[in-house]
Amino acid sequence: MSRKSKETFKQSVFALLISQVLVKGLGLIYKLYLTNREGFGDEGNAISSAGFQVYALILSITATGLPGAISRIVSNRTSKGDHKGAYKVFKISMLIFGTIGLAGSYFLCVFAKQIANNYLNIKEAELSILALSPSVFIVAVISVFRGYFNGRENLKEMARGQSIDQITKTITTFLFIEGSVFLTVNPNTTIMAACANFSATLANLLECLYLLLAFFKQRKEIKSDLQNNIVGEKVRTASLIKEIIRVAIPISLTAIIGSIAKNIDSTTIVNELKDIIGYEKAKKEYGILSGKVETLIMFPLSFNTAITTALMPTIASASYNLKEKETRINKSIMFGMSIVMPIVAIFLFFADEILRFLFPNASSGAMILKISSISIIFITITQMLNVVLYGIGKSRIPIIAVTLGVIVKAILNKLLIPKVNLVIGGTNGAAIATVMYNLVGFLVCMIAIRKYTKIKIHKRNIVKPAIASAFMVIIIRIIFDVINIKIQSILSLLIALFIGAISYIVLLFLFKIIKMKDFCFIKLKK
Repeated sequence: MSRKSKETFKQSVFALLISQVLVKGLGLIYKLYLTNREGFGDEGNAISSAGFQVYALILSITATGLPGAISRIVSNRTSKGDHKGAYKVFKISMLIFGTIGLAGSYFLCVFAKQIANNYLNIKEAELSILALSPSVFIVAVISVFRGYFNGRENLKEMARGQSIDQITKTITTFLFIEGSVFLTVNPNTTIMAACANFSATLANLLECLYLLLAFFKQRKEIKSDLQNNIVGEKVRTASLIKEIIRVAIPISLTAIIGSIAKNIDSTTIVNELKDIIGYEKAKKEYGILSGKVETLIMFPLSFNTAITTALMPTIASASYNLKEKETRINKSIMFGMSIVMPIVAIFLFFADEILRFLFPNASSGAMILKISSISIIFITITQMLNVVLYGIGKSRIPIIAVTLGVIVKAILNKLLIPKVNLVIGGTNGAAIATVMYNLVGFLVCMIAIRKYTKIKIHKRNIVKPAIASAFMVIIIRIIFDVINIKIQSILSLLIALFIGAISYIVLLFLFKIIKMKDFCFIKLKK
């Protein structure tokens, strides 16, 4: 690895964090526009999300696990001075997974109608699936670039690419949907949903082109590393293919099974509820969960994605000792929980107000949001534990964890969704099943960490942010109740949340959850 790359690593991680804020912030604006747009709403969310979940399932086979797998292999080889081997991994991965991605795009394009009618039971989703089909190939290529850049500890290009993707998606969604409404005179939900998904395809294409240009700009630095290759032995192509498959398959299997968990909702909610509450209402119920709630749940997790992305090269690299790895893992958990815990608390106690503020034209789903928010805690910790398990070669554990979780979710979905007259039934039941799915995964991974590693996960990194978040919620509730009497509910909520956020930051320092030096924990030791 070049000196330049190491010196800019800390800034690169910061850039990735900032990009995640931008990406998810724009993503939220994107979803706010769609959900509140006349003619789209929860029904439009159901159609576009159903198509997206099928796309995500195919993508999990072709690309989802790639960045982490390639990053791990490239990081491990570059830390040993084998730059030629790392570059060869990149080229082989591009050929293999580009081909698989192309096959995935073809499959979605050809079988879109059958998938919409027979698998999803939402016939309107056909156009949305077709609109997304080219993205399978494009994202496969993007994933290989991301893995290579991350393995070389160059996260800035990833950050910029993701930002370009989301900016393009937000702008083109507005243009395409408003254009479709103008051309067809009346809003057509099916067409609008397809336009939203096609915007994602176009955005992915632009990100891919940017990463390609970024790669060519770095060719000089890459060539310099290749010339300074320490490992003299020539790496055989067959052995590299075996290594890529050995590392990528477990990570990809975890992603595939995780995607199946989401597809359980897309195939069971409408199917189980349509004979009880009617097809249209059942479709809207799924739209609430997959559209509004899923968007809000994924927002805090974007920060954790940035942290785990930065962690992967550290755990995979042979140049870090156990103590250094343990420190970074615990600091990462502390940082992640300090971010997600207050958001979980706000969702639990202010779900009604949050939904009325963000989605005034479609504000239902408060109980679903409250239940689903609990999953954020388990997902945050599990993602980091998985990085450790992959790093120590225990890649089967995450697969076992998500498999058991999926089994639990499938059973609970079948049992709970039909019970629409109970609080634990209907879409609430699906949300409960998802929480249990994530809880099972968390427990399995935590047991494995204790069994197979000497790394200690400090409970205080979880408990302290929870206590601080509890105090924050109390402060927000008091302020909200006091000023809500005099001014409008929305304004009083914003004021209360702002003061609550300030008080939470103060509490983090008072409880010594974070210190100023903690902001530099990502810095590499030489």
